[in-house]
Amino acid sequence: MEKPNRNPIIGGLCQLILLLALIHGGRPNARYNWIFFIPIFVLSIYLLFFCAPGNTASDNVLVGALVDFNATASDYILLRNRQPELRKIGQKKATSEMTFKERLMWSASLLATPRGIGWAHEPTDQIPPRPTASRGKFIVSQFLWIIFYFILWDVALIPVRENPCFKMGGPSLAAFGWWRRTVVWSFILALYCTLSGTNAILSIIFVASGLYEPRDCPHIFGSPLNAYTLRKCWGYVLTISFTLYPRDKKLDSRVWHQHLRKYLTSHANFLANSLHLSRGTFTTYFKLFTTFLISGLLHAIGEHVLFQNFPEGAAVQFFVLQAVGITFEDAVIGIASRLGYRESNTFKLIGFIWVFAWFTFCMPMWLDSQLHSGKLYKEQFSLVLFLKSFCESRGIF
Repeated sequence: MEKPNRNPIIGGLCQLILLLALIHGGRPNARYNWIFFIPIFVLSIYLLFFCAPGNTASDNVLVGALVDFNATASDYILLRNRQPELRKIGQKKATSEMTFKERLMWSASLLATPRGIGWAHEPTDQIPPRPTASRGKFIVSQFLWIIFYFILWDVALIPVRENPCFKMGGPSLAAFGWWRRTVVWSFILALYCTLSGTNAILSIIFVASGLYEPRDCPHIFGSPLNAYTLRKCWGYVLTISFTLYPRDKKLDSRVWHQHLRKYLTSHANFLANSLHLSRGTFTTYFKLFTTFLISGLLHAIGEHVLFQNFPEGAAVQFFVLQAVGITFEDAVIGIASRLGYRESNTFKLIGFIWVFAWFTFCMPMWLDSQLHSGKLYKEQFSLVLFLKSFCESRGIF
């Protein structure tokens, strides 16, 4: 029997149910609020596993959004009473004292910001500088950034288009030696441009409609100049007493996006508390590994639905390996600290080399199965190659 196509209206219904759950959860008596999670989970299972895989970009977006959405729903519904109260910065009235309309606006605002911008759980240390331009100048600047990201994305994909490893059924990215593996950075750059461009488009919509001010729409990525440790790349924050930085200083990250941070850390904290783990180094790294394990499982589910290759996928291995790399990195930094070394440009340079080598080594294990499915990358129009062909045909070059 042929599976039906995914209906995005069902996904919208899940969003509505979560909105109602947040509204109801703010009431003085919301003992049975967990019931809202059941229809969300059931409808999502139907869309993910009982509908046709699909090959369109909209299918890819819907699947990724559903997997992410269920983790968010679990955080906001099942774990709501097991973490600090959800509050907007400057909020003076408890949600239990709000009117229905106030709780509606409160809930919609919460769902509109995965990073928690403007909320008490906002990861302040991980958010890039906030825009200070006026509404008009901000919108114009975002249009210019969209053009820039499109051109950079096009350029980044040039070595990908010529690489047989990115073709359906092609060889492994690790099949041609270390130097050829560095093509994974073209893919990382293309993904960076895609997410940044999408964020710029959404920022224009939100600011133009008056839903947000420009300062509420910082970039989703931080400066690549901070990417000299794996911890800073991924954005996992903890306090450790051995570091090249001042004692007990929090290691922050402003590099990769933090959209998954809230629910990943909430579930890791819940598990650690359920096991009654006391504060300490073991618990800290237990949460680190749990966070990356959950992230790996969520990515693996999405990849299985899209690519139908769960046995071949390596998302779980890839993300758990990041925790291993961070733990190793912390140990090296600890040893260097005890030997009297401190942060310097030399150590940053060593760090950049380390991060470059690390992702060159481990990205192929995650990308191979996705690339060989033929769905991750498909031939698309290239403005750069079109202009190159046009100039060559006219004898300009």
